[in-house]
Amino acid sequence: MTIKSKSFWISLSILDLCIGTFLAAILRSKTLFELPSIDYNLLLHVHSHFALGWVTLALMVLMVNAFLTEEQKKLAIYQFIFWGIFACTWGLLLTFLFPGYPTLSTHISILFIFFTYVFSWVFIRDIRKATVSKTTQMLSIVSVVCLALSSAGTFSLSYLFAIQSLDGILYRDALYSYLHLQYNGFFTLAVFALLFQKLEFILLQEAKKNIYHFSLLLVISILPSMFLSYRWHDTSILFYVISVIGSILVMICFVWFITVLRSMLKVVKSVPPLLRFIGALSIGSFMLKTFLQSFTIFSVIGNFVFGDRPIIMGFLHLVFLGFVALFLLLYVTQTGLLNIEKKVTKIALVVFAIGVVVNEALLWSQGIPIVFIQSGDLITWLLLGVSIWIFIGALLIGIARIKSEPRLMKAIGNKKN
Repeated sequence: MTIKSKSFWISLSILDLCIGTFLAAILRSKTLFELPSIDYNLLLHVHSHFALGWVTLALMVLMVNAFLTEEQKKLAIYQFIFWGIFACTWGLLLTFLFPGYPTLSTHISILFIFFTYVFSWVFIRDIRKATVSKTTQMLSIVSVVCLALSSAGTFSLSYLFAIQSLDGILYRDALYSYLHLQYNGFFTLAVFALLFQKLEFILLQEAKKNIYHFSLLLVISILPSMFLSYRWHDTSILFYVISVIGSILVMICFVWFITVLRSMLKVVKSVPPLLRFIGALSIGSFMLKTFLQSFTIFSVIGNFVFGDRPIIMGFLHLVFLGFVALFLLLYVTQTGLLNIEKKVTKIALVVFAIGVVVNEALLWSQGIPIVFIQSGDLITWLLLGVSIWIFIGALLIGIARIKSEPRLMKAIGNKKN
């Protein structure tokens, strides 16, 4: 994959980010205004898929570019997959604009899953032949395996809808399994694969060993920690034992990562202050999520977390926006696809990061009314405001991407002339 190709796909993923945040703002508007022409559930589905689409596309592109050989990057199959992921994401948007075809979105979602299957198979085949460390290879392979396995949750949900099942337990188990394999599996492992691959060139051997051990623990914890998602309802003693093991492993990952973090801090002094700040927010989000996740083993906490929608949304946004999205913006900036020397890039990163932090604070305050004063519709209005703020931040990131690419600026200039 050439630099030109990588920049092209990252530009499209940023475009999807802009659309996804715009849809989020409309969703927040729907909670305050009637908007009878908008189907909330359909819009929620499209928004979720756009959010998933831009991150999935960005992670796939960056992993292929960072880990594979020059010959492997040029394989036509990867361009086919990237176009497929992008087309499916926009195809779902059309199903929202033209809601007269209710089964079309289902078919597009299945096609999206098909492209993730193809990517998983081809990528695993190629990375096993590439020259990467065992840490990078392990994290990246398990990440795409989790991506493929998460489709079981999607198919289970589709089956429950097809038979019109009212079994809330099966519905939540399928949903939480999907989310766990996506967020704690694919997203998290792919992010650390990209991060550690960058750091391994400048870290001492002892630090590399710590990174490998942390990565191994993280991979091992994926399956047992998934059973923490089932603690909100009565389960068998076997499920409880596995969830306890998962909780312990997650806490060990948290503690071990502190050692890894110390090594990382020694080599980031040359990074611009703004990028260090974005990185601190991203890593801090991961550590907070990991710390809190280990305590869901306790029923009073687990039932509260998995039974309260604002708290669930807080957890999801903590990983998706706080950890993954901020890391991706940091990564593409560090690699030059967003020019940190441009003033608009700095403003865009600050605006987006502030929106992420405020959004997280509002979601948690909405979900923990015991701690915060009841405020009626105030928090709902504030959430609408911050969703618009994040959308503006995404637009600024899009503008920064254009200004960071001389070829794009030249093309725009030619059109004006």
